[in-house]
Amino acid sequence: MENRVTGGCACGAIRYTTAEKPEFSIICQCRQCQRITGAGHAASFAALANVTELTGNVTYYAQKSDSGNSVQCGFCGTCGSPILKKTSGMPQFIFFHAATLDDPSLFKPEMVVYSDTAQPWDHVDPAIERR
Repeated sequence: MENRVTGGCACGAIRYTTAEKPEFSIICQCRQCQRITGAGHAASFAALANVTELTGNVTYYAQKSDSGNSVQCGFCGTCGSPILKKTSGMPQFIFFHAATLDDPSLFKPEMVVYSDTAQPWDHVDPAIERR
């Protein structure tokens, strides 16, 4: 991905800009991500929170992750778009959903996580590393 990425929700009420290149990108197949996205997985990237500008009113829903960490799922209260996740397991990062990027074609998944809970109909490129 580029050194600076921008994105936001469907209605434009929430916007973000990262001042640095995201640290890593994932496809997560945990049940929580399946439910949040309404699909078989969530495609996300990790941005350092201290170099990310987030504007607008994000509504958060608290959950426990499959690993037991607390997770804040952020979405737009106006249009309902899922935007981000924050986790107590990695508090230095904000995980933005790849579809929220202004240019989603920049997203390149580097690893698949929680593939043990993948749905049989959710086919992810087998060449991507599993963790």
